[in-house]
Amino acid sequence: MKKLRNIYYIIDEKEDVEKKKIEKLEEKIKEKILKLEKKIRNTKDKEEKTKLKEEKELLKKFKKQLKEKK
Repeated sequence: MKKLRNIYYIIDEKEDVEKKKIEKLEEKIKEKILKLEKKIRNTKDKEEKTKLKEEKELLKKFKKQLKEKK
């Protein structure tokens, strides 16, 4: 029984570490999206704006995938 509890504890701890990594990655993505939005507002060049918007959309999709993984 004690061995079983230890195994459960190890599995639970591993899941917590993975969740923390995912949350940290989500936070970085959120920050990057905010920076891109600021660049988009400040950029005059249409071509550059288009590239920034595409990058922002890719990040949003990736962030959505991370949420689904949780």
